[in-house]
Amino acid sequence: MTNISNKKVIPLVYAVDDNYAPFLSVSVQSVLDNLSSDYFLKVYVLNTGISNTNKKRIVEVAEKNFSDIDIEYVDVADRMDSLNQKTHLRDYYTNAIYYRIFIPSLFPQYDKIIYIDCDTVLIDDISKLYDVELGDNIVGAVHEEAMSSFDCFGVYSEQFLGVPRMEYFNSGLLVINTKKYLEEKIETQFINLMLRHKFEVAPDQDYLNVLLKGKTKLLDIGWNKTPIPEKQFNESAIKLIHYKLNFKPWHYDDVRYQGPFWKYASQTPFYDDLMQMKNEFTAEQKQADSIAFEKLKQMALDYVESENNYIKSLKKA
Repeated sequence: MTNISNKKVIPLVYAVDDNYAPFLSVSVQSVLDNLSSDYFLKVYVLNTGISNTNKKRIVEVAEKNFSDIDIEYVDVADRMDSLNQKTHLRDYYTNAIYYRIFIPSLFPQYDKIIYIDCDTVLIDDISKLYDVELGDNIVGAVHEEAMSSFDCFGVYSEQFLGVPRMEYFNSGLLVINTKKYLEEKIETQFINLMLRHKFEVAPDQDYLNVLLKGKTKLLDIGWNKTPIPEKQFNESAIKLIHYKLNFKPWHYDDVRYQGPFWKYASQTPFYDDLMQMKNEFTAEQKQADSIAFEKLKQMALDYVESENNYIKSLKKA
């Protein structure tokens, strides 16, 4: 058993399925590489099944840093079964996106917990994020750049969800005030809202934004930076890179901020798999990506005009 008596524990949660194991490995490696020696990482991997082979490969990352990290796999199959096929998904999403709503009830022993999507790379010390004061806010999160970069998504946020576009956050990084989350029964509220209304543009993220409107501390955008090529940004202010939407270095050669991803990937047992993934990603698949993104933008506008518009339904009630 690792002696952590002199270190402050940071509980860090990921939610993955087997297909995302390589990205989890890269993200964990990046967190460890930048972690202050005063802290110890307790990593919980929420899943409904990861192969033993991939578990062993992920443990290889931890084995180099046993004085700094412990990884525990938490099966949430029973929790997901309770939703009884009622989750809403689109495109490449899997039910793993919903695992994060269970975090506070799974780990009530912590006052504060960090959740991070596995398609991320940290280039700063995660303890700085953990030490953020949340006050009475339920979560700390970062503005979703897509809402301000693409007008269709901003319109969707404001005219369908009723959330100002600059207040809409990305759920790929959450600093969770566990006590407040449990007190306000966010998990139950989430499930009830999901059963009543269908949000598909950004499934779990939309629900969380509606429920946590006015209860979120917006953090510096450097803590969840999207590699959008057109956006000017001071790169020295970047602390975490989130390779979401169509900005994935394991698919494309010219992704902004791809350097840190490959730096940390090269230190994991999944490097060859990730390189193969990129080399085998075809022109047809890239075209399909572009088409899917255009369809998503149109979906956002269609939802605004639909008879099932969420914010309009509240006004009618």
